[in-house]
Amino acid sequence: MNTFDKYLLKKDNLLKRRIEIDNSLYEQLVKLSNIYDASINKLVNVAIIEMIKTENVKIYEKPDNEIVEAHNFAIRETSYNKLEEFKNKYGLSIYKLTNIAIYNALNSDK
Repeated sequence: MNTFDKYLLKKDNLLKRRIEIDNSLYEQLVKLSNIYDASINKLVNVAIIEMIKTENVKIYEKPDNEIVEAHNFAIRETSYNKLEEFKNKYGLSIYKLTNIAIYNALNSDK
């Protein structure tokens, strides 16, 4: 693995999708986009890639009054195909899987 492979994602086709994200998770992504040299879209893609690698698909507890908003994302095609596989394997929607991936990434150091 060369230096660039460690820090950068290789090119992939992007699929435009509208995905519902829990508002509390999205707000945390907004804060992170001001810290890292990455857009919210890239943060979501990295979170999905990490969940796919670890296959850590565990439902998390969200507040009862959580607001959910739909956002447009350009998801990497290889990742989206794997999300489709996970959807069939775990019986969870793409929306749920995406939120799980974001939650896991946000809480990975806790």
